[in-house]
Amino acid sequence: MSATSRSTRRAVAFLGMLVLMLSAVALGPAAKARAAANVAVELGYADNIRADPSHFPTPWSGASGVVFEGCAGSCSFDAGAIRFVNNTGVQVHIDYVKVHFGTCTFDLWNKNVPVPADQSAIYTQTISGASAGCPADGTFDTSDAGPNGANWAGHCDQSGVFPTIEFSIDGQPGTVQDSGQILNTKGVDGAVCGMGNESQQWAPAGSVPCVGTLLGLAPATQTDAVGSSAAVTATLTNTCGDPLQGVKVDFAVSAGPNSGVTGSAVTDQSGQAKFSYTGAAVGTDTVGSSVTNAVGVITSNNVSVAWVKRDAVLTIDPASATSDFNDPATVSGTLTDSAGPIAGASVTFTLNGAETCTGTTAANGSVSCSLTPQEASGPYPLTASYGGSATDNPASASGTFTVTREETTLVYTGSAHAANGRPYTLSGTLKEDGTTPIAGRQVAFTLGSGASAQSCTGTTDAAGNASCTLASVNQPNAPTIPATAVFAGDAYYVPASASLSGGVVFTSMTGHAYGLKSSGLVGITPTPEAGPVSTTVAGNSSPPCVLSISGLISAATLCANVSTAISPNASTANASVQHVGIGVLGVPAIQIGAVTSTSHESCTGGSGDATVASITVGGIAVPVSLHPGPNTVVNILGVKLILNEQLPTDTATDHTLTVNAVHVIVPGLLDTTVASSTSDIHGCF
Repeated sequence: MSATSRSTRRAVAFLGMLVLMLSAVALGPAAKARAAANVAVELGYADNIRADPSHFPTPWSGASGVVFEGCAGSCSFDAGAIRFVNNTGVQVHIDYVKVHFGTCTFDLWNKNVPVPADQSAIYTQTISGASAGCPADGTFDTSDAGPNGANWAGHCDQSGVFPTIEFSIDGQPGTVQDSGQILNTKGVDGAVCGMGNESQQWAPAGSVPCVGTLLGLAPATQTDAVGSSAAVTATLTNTCGDPLQGVKVDFAVSAGPNSGVTGSAVTDQSGQAKFSYTGAAVGTDTVGSSVTNAVGVITSNNVSVAWVKRDAVLTIDPASATSDFNDPATVSGTLTDSAGPIAGASVTFTLNGAETCTGTTAANGSVSCSLTPQEASGPYPLTASYGGSATDNPASASGTFTVTREETTLVYTGSAHAANGRPYTLSGTLKEDGTTPIAGRQVAFTLGSGASAQSCTGTTDAAGNASCTLASVNQPNAPTIPATAVFAGDAYYVPASASLSGGVVFTSMTGHAYGLKSSGLVGITPTPEAGPVSTTVAGNSSPPCVLSISGLISAATLCANVSTAISPNASTANASVQHVGIGVLGVPAIQIGAVTSTSHESCTGGSGDATVASITVGGIAVPVSLHPGPNTVVNILGVKLILNEQLPTDTATDHTLTVNAVHVIVPGLLDTTVASSTSDIHGCF
């Protein structure tokens, strides 16, 4: 058919509809006129005696949404057909339908037939079989009806009859003319005049015959992501392109990864039916559609639906993360695609191309795992990667991970005791957060402070321990000296410092010496007196000798001295008196010749000695050795003499020794000590 012919056909059809509309407006209320105007009138011819599925009017009896005013059951159809399509949106009633062939009128059908919204009513022969002319038996073989209902069977000459369809919808009468002679097969007996099968597809009243059916499926190709929905549209028309409304279209995926998926839909006013389905796997599907009518099946072209993997989207949450060096850090992300979260997928995080960890996504697509940064402090790239799956493409994400310096603790572990002149080892332990040892770091140690400070450095071992030794301690005189350890920090660790609580206790040397001391009837303070001395350094206390003492007790050339030494630490006390005379009433005269005493203490041991030249009591000479044994006691004339009196006091760390050359005791009257030396050492370790 040419473009001009098609335009002419459509114009004629439009004029037929216009007649229907104008009739409705002229003959009834406005509301009903609008309803009638939205009821389309279509004409066709049904021939299942010489069946051809592509020509047979579709839809037909038994189709969903069809009110069928015709032969029910298994019938032989050779008849014209009229179809009313209700697009008013409300139910209408078809009061009556009559078809006129001149003076011949076919009035075969029920009156006041309800047609629900969006459904159609079909009027055709009401009994099975065929006839000719204008019988009133229920046949409607209009291809064999000539002028005024004459028998036109076998005629190939034009009858010149243009049937008129008279009807009323909701009380509004109307008429349309079959100007295209669809009902009477172009005015000839189509069965014998070249047509064979007389079926003609539905076409608008007033249109030329549009014999066949076209079922097309589109788009021809499409590409969709697995898990999404693919949609195809079937378009059902007659061969003139007029849409066929209210026809069930069946869809099927005949090949491909989703083979076996089916569905159906009913054509709309545009003759279109849509079908969508979700792809479950990657590949290419072949999709087709078909329409099954009363005499067979009409098939469409096949189309292709290519299913491709979804694009996965991976994010790092948050985009910037941070952690201390060598501290486990949790990194997180989310994996999704167009279908939503991706669960059960492995995601690998990589820090600076070195440290990695892998986690599995949860139901909401979230994923996390722990990695331990080994980089120096600073920002580094953090990447996340997903390898893809059967349904998703690989994905990656990048962010920034900032490594901060690890917290450190430093504990001073050196000895709490030291001595000048001796070696001293300073030590400490460096750890991460107080738990994990830090190896290979330099720790600076200092004993003392200010100008007298002594320093050295040590490097931590695998246990985090560092130490260094001062070959010879040289600190000023003080009972305690501070000891500190300092880690300066580096790109990996923050600084730390420590000190010995209370400081280092130093070994101290004390001493005391004098020539003469007396109490009782004669009181004499220690003369001369060296000390008491208390020091941690080497020194000497040596007051001037006293040449003489006069009185009830007289003495000549009295000397005393205390000296301290280091390396080794020691205290030494000495005292000497050239002569002592005691002339106290009630006490025998006592004469003591030259005497000396010495006392020496160190941490390894002590010693003492005394010398006595001579002693007389009441003119009687006391037999004495120049070096009397320790604690030699002589009692004479009521006088008690202790020669080389030694008084030691010892603990684990402290040692004291007092040596008195001569100790004179007259009970209740006099207590006199001659040449006394005391040496002490404290804080031995």
